[in-house]
Amino acid sequence: MTREEIGARYQVAFNIGRHKIETALVVRRAQVDDAYKLSPNLRAADLREIRAVTGEEPWIALERCIALSDPCYALVDEEDSCILLFGAAPNSTSDEVGIVWLMASVALARNNLYFIRHSRMWVDELQRKYRVLRNYVDARNEVHLRWLKWCGFTIVGKFETYGIERRPFYEFIRVRR
Repeated sequence: MTREEIGARYQVAFNIGRHKIETALVVRRAQVDDAYKLSPNLRAADLREIRAVTGEEPWIALERCIALSDPCYALVDEEDSCILLFGAAPNSTSDEVGIVWLMASVALARNNLYFIRHSRMWVDELQRKYRVLRNYVDARNEVHLRWLKWCGFTIVGKFETYGIERRPFYEFIRVRR
């Protein structure tokens, strides 16, 4: 997707029982208030990861991620409810390295097909700025690990005592070809 297409609306349909529901989703530049919209609705795995790494309240960690990231995006629905935030923050030691991250609400489950279809495209968009994308993921989170591998990331190491809770985390990386 080109930068000009950011903000394009996507019609998404999903079924609840016998009822088909359609909604419009928009990817736009993230705003600080998106941290406050997303934090009370975070998926349990994302909340666990924030607490394991920083011990902070989710809105504080999300606010910092938005402030430090370049670029940073939000996926919102037609009521501007924040479904997920993602971005990449510059690494302090190299302009070619971005610290990639994504946090999502429980509403992502209703928009899973959209998310899966567009994930690689948005990772590619983040990688336009950074030759290398990297970060750490909670070893307890098998769903995130599978998604990272599907997006082309490689697990390069395991840290047995990472973050404030000193839990096992995997380091992952993706290098632009």
